[in-house]
Amino acid sequence: MKETFGEYIHKLRSDNSLTLTKLAAALDIDQSTLSKIENGKRNVPIEILPKFSKIFALDLKKLEHEYFSEKIAEIIYPQDEPGQLLKAAEEKA
Repeated sequence: MKETFGEYIHKLRSDNSLTLTKLAAALDIDQSTLSKIENGKRNVPIEILPKFSKIFALDLKKLEHEYFSEKIAEIIYPQDEPGQLLKAAEEKA
């Protein structure tokens, strides 16, 4: 996935003709919260991943990998030599 997680959610919602209101209700979150998530102004709560996976028939493990890889990228991207940071983290894992 090249887009942000929020953009991915927006794309899936649009592709499935769901309104913000309907998807937010299915995820048990506020419509404004979902809008902020889609626009990158708020982080995705990890608790919604299983619901999101079920609604769109997505593999939960793959979804979690995308979620965590974005979190890691957010942390290392602004740092000098992010490749070196990834290498060091991989060695520690």
